[in-house]
Amino acid sequence: METAAIAGMAMGVQAARLQQEVATGVMKMQMDASKEAAQGIIDMMKMSSQALEKSVNPHLGSMLDILA
Repeated sequence: METAAIAGMAMGVQAARLQQEVATGVMKMQMDASKEAAQGIIDMMKMSSQALEKSVNPHLGSMLDILA
């Protein structure tokens, strides 16, 4: 095999490796963004359910009677 062919194949392998690393990095960034968005939705749902519960039953949790 010629030296130029070997060098060309090595460059092709290196380019493919770089392309795969970039694709993996972009996928990881997208997964992180999706995870943050999902957590934000969960937090928002918790807050809205608490507000809804207080509006339906405003007297719950407002007074504490302690007798010994």
